[in-house]
Parts: sequence; structure tokens; C-alpha cells
Amino acid sequence: MDNSNTPAAPISGASSYFLTPEQQAVLALKAEAGDAEAALRLSNYHGFVRRDQEQQLRWLQLAAKSGHAVAQYNLASDLSTGGKDLAEATHWAEEARRNGNADADRLLAAIRAAQSTMLTPEEQAAAVAKAEAGDAGAAFRLSRYYNFVHQDRVQTRKWRKLAAEGGHASAQYDLAVTLYMEGEQLAQATHWAAEARKNGDKDAARLLHEIEALQSAALGVEEQAALVAKAEAGDSEAAFRLSKYHHFVHQDGRGQGRRWLRRAAEGGHAVAQYNLAVVLQMDGAFLAEAARWAREALRNGDADAGRLLQKIPGQ
Repeated sequence: MDNSNTPAAPISGASSYFLTPEQQAVLALKAEAGDAEAALRLSNYHGFVRRDQEQQLRWLQLAAKSGHAVAQYNLASDLSTGGKDLAEATHWAEEARRNGNADADRLLAAIRAAQSTMLTPEEQAAAVAKAEAGDAGAAFRLSRYYNFVHQDRVQTRKWRKLAAEGGHASAQYDLAVTLYMEGEQLAQATHWAAEARKNGDKDAARLLHEIEALQSAALGVEEQAALVAKAEAGDSEAAFRLSKYHHFVHQDGRGQGRRWLRRAAEGGHAVAQYNLAVVLQMDGAFLAEAARWAREALRNGDADAGRLLQKIPGQ
């Protein structure tokens, strides 16, 4: 029996987007008449159920053009992925923000960062050749390209390490921050922070001091319980100490360590605000939020926060 015209069964996890042929026909008429929500539903159906990227994009563009803020955000996100079309991505992210999308500012910051670090295929090839021949500056450009355009941690780390080994101070600092924030290889983090300081990075001395001082962050069971009680009651210093404990002792920089760091920052702890801004900046995808916390740290008297703001692309 020929089943070519039988609608696809919903794929597990996508059943909420499934549409019968009759529903598709009704939604198509509405979408073509300007119903943005109908167009978005069709986009989701083709994207999550049929896995038809061409049709998904067709209906997503129609929903965006009809003024749907979520569709505009999704289209901007799709266009910015891998640097496909950053100018068009910027347009739709700005439209999404204008129409009230709460995440559009974050996406715009990421797009601007990608624009500032974008490499054409020819520039990328030239940078790779130079980097492999020992040009640390070219390797650093590649690390930023992969971090902010592709958000590819493996390639970012590869080129960042090569640039650091070539003596690039900013790459040495970034590598030290990455190792430090992951809560692992603190001896290596100390090494690269020291190299960055030696080579003139103005933030490396602070980072080196933090790494060396915080390696003794262990807490006893009773002390930890007491700090949790204080932190839950709003003590930002207690929350900051807990973030260090989870980060360095449990090596849980992305779980409990991040949770308590954010709690301390929200409580007005300037150093926590600075550190949270650094963490978010290094993630590459949360630059608007990183800038917000850097400004809070600056407002609360952190002397280095202004320089950190200047390092955040797109700010």
C-alpha cells in the first residue's frame, strides 16, 4: 500500500506540535491571511514533527513578518547561528525587542558580539594558517570567532590554548578564567594567570589572587549548614562563601556554585557581581546579562568592573 500521502506520526517529544491534515489546511489559510500565531504553529509542526527545515523557515518568516515577537526572536536566533546572516538577525532581534520579547536584548548582545568577531571563510582560512605557523594573535581571533559566533567550546579552547602558549596575554587570561570557573586544574589556572600578569594583562593580578586565596575554601558540615541558613536569610557574604565551596571543593561550578554566586550577586555583593559577569561573558551567549552584572559591580564600587565592561563584545 502506498503511504506517501499519510501524515507523519508525531515524533516523541513533539506531539504537542502535531497537526492533522485538516488542521494544517485551516492554519495555512489563516497564516496566508496574516494570522501570525497560525503561521508559527505551522512552523513548529514542520520543524519538530516533519523535520522539514525549508517549510519550517517559510512559515517562521511569515509569522515574523506578521509581527509575532516569538517568531521574530526565533528567526533572529536561527539567522545568527554560525553567523548565517547577522545583519538580518539583528533586524529581527530588534523587531522582537520592540514587540516585547524579554530575551531579545540578550540575543542582540550575542549577535553584536558575533558581528565584532566574525571572520569570512577566507579570513578564517588565513587566520588558521597564521595560527598554525605560530601567530598568537591569529589564534586569539579564532578563539573569539568560535566562542561568539559558533559557541563551540572545543574549538574555542583549542585556539585559546594555542594563543596562550604563543604568549598572547588576553588569551592567557581567558584560559585561566575558563580553568578557574570550571573549578578544575587550578594549578594550570594559576600558571596561566601568572603568565598573563607577566605579559601585561591588567586583570590577571586580581584573578591570580582569587585563585590562590580560594583554593582553601573547604567547609565543615556544621559551618556549611550555618552558611546555608544565613544565605537563605539574605546574607550575600555567606552565599559567596558557599559559591566558592561548591566551586572549588565539589568542582560544581555550573550547578550549586553558580546558584550561590547568583544569590550573592542578587544580594548586592560586588565581588560576586563581578565574578558572575565574568562567568556569563565566558559562556559567550549571555553577554547582555554579563554587562548588567558588571554595571552593578561598578555601581557597588568594584574598581575593575569598568574594564570588564570594555571587554564584553557589543557593549
